Amino acid sequence: MAPRETSPPWADKMSSSHFNMVDVTGKASTVRRAEATGTIRMAAPTFAIVRDRKLPKGDALSLAEVAGILGAKQTSNLLPLCHPLPIEEIKVRCELDEASASVRVTCVVSTTAKTGVEMEALMGTSAALLCLYDLIKMVDPSLVLEQVRLNYKEGGKNGLWRHPEASAPSCPETQIAPQSLKAVNSAVLTVSDRVSRKESEDQSGPTAISWLKDQGAIVAKVSVVPDDKELIRAQVRTLVEQGVRLVVATGGTGMGPRDVTVQALWALAPKEIRGVGELLRQNGSLIKKSAWLSNSAGFVLDKTLIIALPGSPKAVLEGLNALRDVLPHALHIICGGNHG
Repeated sequence: MAPRETSPPWADKMSSSHFNMVDVTGKASTVRRAEATGTIRMAAPTFAIVRDRKLPKGDALSLAEVAGILGAKQTSNLLPLCHPLPIEEIKVRCELDEASASVRVTCVVSTTAKTGVEMEALMGTSAALLCLYDLIKMVDPSLVLEQVRLNYKEGGKNGLWRHPEASAPSCPETQIAPQSLKAVNSAVLTVSDRVSRKESEDQSGPTAISWLKDQGAIVAKVSVVPDDKELIRAQVRTLVEQGVRLVVATGGTGMGPRDVTVQALWALAPKEIRGVGELLRQNGSLIKKSAWLSNSAGFVLDKTLIIALPGSPKAVLEGLNALRDVLPHALHIICGGNHG
C-alpha cells in the first residue's frame, strides 16, 4: 500500500499566516513623493563641536546626509512587506538649530510607481539620525532622537496628505505646493443645474478654492451658474473684464446632454490650449480609464487663462495637481513673457 501523501510541515503555518505584501498589480504608476523629518538633540557644548565639524570621527553632518540616502535605498531590504521601488530622487538635509542645540534632518524621496515612498522617506531620516548618533556618542552619549514623522505624501488616487503639524514642506527646493501662483487674481466658477437651484451642495468649487489658496492665489470671485451656454459665457466674460487672470470652472465637461461648459467656452474664447486637455486626460487615465471620456480643456481670453474641469471634487484636485507646474508659466506667457 502506497504511503498517504501529506502536506509539508510548514503548509499549515503558511496558510494561517497574516503577513503578505499588498497586491498592487492593478494600480497605475503615478508620480509619488514624500517628506519625513526628525531631530537629534544634544548639550550646547556638543552642538558647538558638531556645528564646527570638529568631531573625532569627522564631519557628522555631511556623512549623515550620505547615510540617509543609503538608508532610503535599502528600505525594501529591511522592511519585509515594503515593495522594491525605482527611486528617482532622494534629498537629505541636515539643518542646525542653535537655540535648541539640535540638528533637524529632512528626507524627501520621489518615484514613479504603483505605491508610495513614505517608508523610504522615514527610513532615510532615521538612517541619517542614527549616523549622527554614532558619530556624536563618543563625545556626548546623552543624545535624544525625537519628533520623527512623515510631513507629507503625494501621488496616487488620494492625492496630497499632509501631517496636521506640518504647515509646509521643510526644504524650499522640494516644496510640492510652491507659492508660484502667489497673488494671482483668480476666480472659481461652478457650473451645475442642481447646485444653482440649491438642490445639491457645491463640493467641487470649495475644493478648487482651497487648492488655489494653498498656492497663494487670491480667490477674488466665487460664483455658481446653471448648465446654460449663455450664462456661462456671460459670467466668464464678466470675470475677464474684472481683471481675473485665472478662472477655474468645474462641471459640465462630461458626455451628458446638459454638459455644455466647453462648448460655451469655444464660442467665447476660440484660443484653446489643447495641451491642457491632453495633460488632464492623460494624468486622469492613470487613475481611472474613464478620464479619457472627459472634455476638460484650457482656453485663453485676452490675458485670462480659463481651465474647465469635471464637477467631481476628486477630479478637480487631481486636475489642478497635474497642472500645478505649468499654470505659472502659462500665465507668464499670456501676459507677454518669454518661453524660456
